[in-house]
Amino acid sequence: MVGLARKLIVVDDDPVDVRFVMRAFSDAGSAIEITHVTDADMASDRLATEVFDYILLDINMPGTNGMELLKRLRGDARTAVTPVIMLSSSSNTVDINRAYENGANAYAVKPSTVSGYRDFAVGFTRFWVDVAVSP
Repeated sequence: MVGLARKLIVVDDDPVDVRFVMRAFSDAGSAIEITHVTDADMASDRLATEVFDYILLDINMPGTNGMELLKRLRGDARTAVTPVIMLSSSSNTVDINRAYENGANAYAVKPSTVSGYRDFAVGFTRFWVDVAVSP
């Protein structure tokens, strides 16, 4: 949608990964406004007062992990249908299955290269912004 900035909240405690994500979306020319928080509690606080179009969520974080936050998000009327995309270093099928069972809309393994992150950002934008119909 031209002129309508979409909002993405990135929930990840790894500053290097977050920098790669933010740079990738910028390099991809994405018009997505990105907010970063480092843990589940900060995410909950922001999501209680602000509406985001998408949630990019890591699993492995100190304190409340991404799976627990995902369950919490799906149980909250404000975020029950917000697209949640898991972006994790884990390629373990147990984690992947648990994410989908708990309501994730998509699951991606964190890329190992800058170009991989760029491809992720381009694909994310093409699908979630340009193609998918948001709730």
